[in-house]
Amino acid sequence: VVMAHTYQARDFAPALAARLGRPLVADVTAIAGAWPDLTFSRPCFQGKLSADVRLREPGQLAFVAVQLGAFRVADAPGGTPPSVRRVDVAIAPGAIRQVPEAPFQEARQSVDLSQAERIVAVGRGIKGQEHLAMVESLARALGAEVAASRPICDNGWLPMARQVGSSGQTVAPRLYIALGISGAIQHLVGMKGSRTIVAVNKDPDAPIFEVADYGIVGDLFEVVPAMLAAIEQG
Repeated sequence: VVMAHTYQARDFAPALAARLGRPLVADVTAIAGAWPDLTFSRPCFQGKLSADVRLREPGQLAFVAVQLGAFRVADAPGGTPPSVRRVDVAIAPGAIRQVPEAPFQEARQSVDLSQAERIVAVGRGIKGQEHLAMVESLARALGAEVAASRPICDNGWLPMARQVGSSGQTVAPRLYIALGISGAIQHLVGMKGSRTIVAVNKDPDAPIFEVADYGIVGDLFEVVPAMLAAIEQG
């Protein structure tokens, strides 16, 4: 049984799994293997590590909650649409032992990065807020959203809604350009599912290059203007 890893799922999924005596794998960011022998990946220790989880009995009934933005609809294999069956459930008022309050509303994001096809993300290498205009120009030229690592948002240079990582949004765009981002594990867990990753960093040993499809060792203040010039030339 697959569900989204929302605040509501965090509330009822553990209780439901315990009531039925079935396993629960929460906060899933990747699924590998073929049914019924599946391996689920999930972050742990605040994103510092990633754990691979397998069911003791492959094919058994289990509950899986996946992170929002970890999977893209466009990447889902085609097939026969699933059947939908409506089930009416009647619960006697006397059987309800809790009085629910209004449903918790997650804070509305000013931008939903999980739906972006292209993202230009910036890190400490930008040096100052006054240089963000250059990054925003590149994003506009590519039709991309602007995102950032945690230090940029902590400094107030960009809204927290644009943070990518374990304490921000999880994204999987077709193109992810990382400018001046070293590649701390807390950031990588939020973007490593991107289809194509381009990294620009002056440090040739930066961890971001370990997950990048294309890496440019250089000064972003030289590389970004060159990118813009190439885009303008068509």
